[in-house]
Amino acid sequence: TQAALKISSCFGTSVNSTIIKTLMSASPLLQTFQEELDKAVDDGFMDKDDLGSTYKFVHDKVREAAYGLIPEEDRNRFHYTVGMLLFNTIDGKNIDSIIFLMVDQINHGTTYLSSDQRITVAELNYGAASKAVENSNFAAAFFYSNAAMKLLPENHWESHYDLSRKIFLVLGNAARSYGRIAEATSALDEILKHGKLLKDKLDAYYLKIALLHTHQELKKSFDTCVEVLKQLGETIPATINRQFFVKRAEKVLAKLNVMTENDMKTMKSPFHMSLLQFYNRGCFTSYFVQLPMMKWFACRMVEISLEHGFSKYSALGLMWFTMILAGDLIYDVHAGYRVGKIALKLLKRFDANDLLPNAYLIYYSYPAVHIEPIQSCAAMLKRGFEIALSTGDIQTALVNGVQYIQKSFLSGANLSVLKKECDYQMRLVETHFQSMAKMYVLAFQETISMLITREVLSNSTLLDQSKELEFSQAIIFHNVIQNFWLGRWERCLYYAKRSSAPSGK
Repeated sequence: TQAALKISSCFGTSVNSTIIKTLMSASPLLQTFQEELDKAVDDGFMDKDDLGSTYKFVHDKVREAAYGLIPEEDRNRFHYTVGMLLFNTIDGKNIDSIIFLMVDQINHGTTYLSSDQRITVAELNYGAASKAVENSNFAAAFFYSNAAMKLLPENHWESHYDLSRKIFLVLGNAARSYGRIAEATSALDEILKHGKLLKDKLDAYYLKIALLHTHQELKKSFDTCVEVLKQLGETIPATINRQFFVKRAEKVLAKLNVMTENDMKTMKSPFHMSLLQFYNRGCFTSYFVQLPMMKWFACRMVEISLEHGFSKYSALGLMWFTMILAGDLIYDVHAGYRVGKIALKLLKRFDANDLLPNAYLIYYSYPAVHIEPIQSCAAMLKRGFEIALSTGDIQTALVNGVQYIQKSFLSGANLSVLKKECDYQMRLVETHFQSMAKMYVLAFQETISMLITREVLSNSTLLDQSKELEFSQAIIFHNVIQNFWLGRWERCLYYAKRSSAPSGK
């Protein structure tokens, strides 16, 4: 029974049936493992669930006592031995069910590994990291991918090129979502430095562009995106001729108007899918630093899809295109709404739940808000916020969050409830160092607090923040609301006039 208790204690407070069965078939010495666990239940050390599939220590102290039976100097070797028994016994079909528990055990004994075994265990850690990313557990993904990286030999880019690229990519992605910016940057730069072909670097470039955007390096993010598109053979104009572009957009709309869903054939080319990915990233970044280019990128995304077929990224291209239709170039809100509906159907067709936050952000912030009840738009933006947050896409989550607060505010939502939402989002933006999102949330915090108390805040920061060019129109909006509420009619009128002038001038 002591042996069973010691082994069980290595897995924490409980041990499940998959572990039990695998260990029982791993060695003749463990064939009675489950019987020994039943004795531990009879002796009051463990409990068994109703199905008899999981055994759990009756108290943490009992588990600690069982673990204490293993001499401290032998513990790493003991964990490692248990882990290797699992690895040498489990078949490939079932490995996912215990991969975290198994790798955790093996990682205790990396000093005992031969050169070949280090590569095998690096692959196991990579598998665990990839599984953790699928489960949106980015802390675990970072831990496993970092462990995998440390197991690679010094010349790994020469001796294990493909494995190295995969490990550094999942490390970069996990570190980005986990908020470990230095590690994310280092991992992605390794791929960009050692990648042999452009296609081997594209995923790293994509994550690097997103990372730069998330941390407010917008110009660098935009420039990197443009450079990659040029390497992919695209011609990116330095300036946009408004009159020529309107005709181009109208031509694209005319083609969409005569298309049915059956006409939208599925894109087969990985190359054109990559193009759409980078154009989508470019749309997001250029919206903040070079708005005319966002419109050009969006139009190009739809053109590529019309010529080469539609993918889930085509749906986002259509969403970005709705901003052109509903904006000041064409101003056909109903056309934008109609195209947005097509985009949502495409996302459903491609089962692209990962892109819903991006789609909701565009659709329910722009065309839909002119047609559908603003309350329902706010609810969908909150849904986009929640989905993006659960997948580690902090940037998209926070922008959805800001739009959700704005639409809720305009819809007349309960101010006390909305203030709590602002407080929650403020904690998020501060945790993830999102200075731009912080300014927007802070403005709503101040305005809502003023509406609730009817008092001028002594520490208001709106005037200081109005110096930020991209933020000035939002500041003006809040100044209009605040001065109207406080009965300062002349100041309210002053800001209202500024809100209708170009660039707030």
